[in-house]
Amino acid sequence: MEFYINYMESTLIGAVMGVVDHTLLKAYTSEKEIKRFIDEAARLKTYGICIHPLYAKIARRYITTKGYPLKITTTVDFPLGVLPTTARIKMMKSLLKEVDEFDFVVQIGYVKSNKFKLVAKDISKLVENAHQNGKIIKFIVEDAYTTKQEKQKLYELVCSSQADFIKTSTGFAEPEYSNSIGNKLGATAENVKLMAETIKRLGSKTGIKAAGGVRSYDQIKEILNASGKTLNPKEFRLGMSSTIRVYEEMQKLK
Repeated sequence: MEFYINYMESTLIGAVMGVVDHTLLKAYTSEKEIKRFIDEAARLKTYGICIHPLYAKIARRYITTKGYPLKITTTVDFPLGVLPTTARIKMMKSLLKEVDEFDFVVQIGYVKSNKFKLVAKDISKLVENAHQNGKIIKFIVEDAYTTKQEKQKLYELVCSSQADFIKTSTGFAEPEYSNSIGNKLGATAENVKLMAETIKRLGSKTGIKAAGGVRSYDQIKEILNASGKTLNPKEFRLGMSSTIRVYEEMQKLK
């Protein structure tokens, strides 16, 4: 892993940006801001963008017109994970023409109700539909809401499902509830390490996407090392809205 951390700075910036899903998920975002955000992602040379379904069609049209080599990820049933599987599949199918990748929040209520068979059934159907249509699918496990035991079960389900990525969090978790069960918000190296251990134990090919509160290069190094992955977008991603901040921080390393 240190091979990647010790690259020449210019190469390192490109390598890090090359695994970033540049993210804009504020409810009050305007169409004008979405276009400016896409231009920003293109300048930073991120892997892609992550947006709400509302702007998927606009984003596809704009990216195509500009000729940007950006992938489009959209979040579904975000940030709560409260829809039944039929509705989740319907939403996916309605976006197939515009979207390259889907980030689904797992059905958290079923996780908290210990109904893991229903969670597994939902994940399986979504993976099947995504892959039949040539799409990448990630599952957000919202680490701030689950106990260690729930994490272990949930990670096993996602990583044994042939999902392309397991993703740490939405970035929208409620601090009060998270604190009440002793959890930190956002992506943590501890949870990423548990994901990596689960992937290795199961012989899974699932990648890891760290998202939620990733705002510094030091955090990225810590999370990347915990993941056991490389800066390869097929196996490791970063979901960040603070992409410019990290980019500028890394420039100062020169």
